Formats: sequence, C-alpha cells, structure tokens
Amino acid sequence: GSFEGIVAKPEPKVLQTEGKTPEIYNVIDEPAEFPGGTAMLKKYLADNMQYPAMAKEQGIVGKAYVKFIVSKEGEILNVQIVKRVPDCSECDTEAIRLVKKMPKWKPGKQNGKAVDSYFNLPVEFKIN
Repeated sequence: GSFEGIVAKPEPKVLQTEGKTPEIYNVIDEPAEFPGGTAMLKKYLADNMQYPAMAKEQGIVGKAYVKFIVSKEGEILNVQIVKRVPDCSECDTEAIRLVKKMPKWKPGKQNGKAVDSYFNLPVEFKIN
C-alpha cells in the first residue's frame, strides 16, 4: 500500500484565554441601535404588539424590562425578562415575542469596531 494522501495532523493549537468567554459589553462608545433609531423602535413596538386580552380586560398596564444581546452581526440573542409586569405573565411573553421577531439591529461599537453588547429595553403595556 502507498502512504499517499496521509498527512500527519498537527497538534491542535490551544488559545491561552484562561477559559474566558468572549466579552459582551454593557457600556460602549456607540450603543446598539434599532434600524432607524428610537422613533422607529417605538413605532415597531406599537405596530406589532398584541396586547394580551386578559390584561386588557383587567386594565393591567406596566412595563416589562427585556434584556438581550445584540451581536456584532446585529442579531438578537439571549432574550430575557429582567423586570416583569405585575400579575401579567402574558405581558412578559408578549414582550419577549416582540423582541425576538425584531429585524437585525445596528450593532454597538467599541473603538470603532462592532462588538457584542447587552441592551435593556422597556416594553410598555398601556391601554390607549
């Protein structure tokens, strides 16, 4: 038999990062932004919100605070509720749904370079 095409595999290189996870910034030079800015974000929330019927009937209003990561590619990841609307788990579910179906964001920048960053967004439930 011939040994053609058999290549000795080099040892895999190990990155010396002491088990650090990639940094996700809380405070950065240029925060991540919804396409079109704050005004478009408010419009998106208003246009897409499906106010939970139970909350409407009971006159429940309030803000759900949603925390998520805007990746350096502008994707929305790790969506979670940090502060809920009292007595309205449906409001929390709706706030998460709204955030998850957003279009890609303009990523935040640190030293002119796109980075992963956290974003806290209040989603307001108010009956007009």
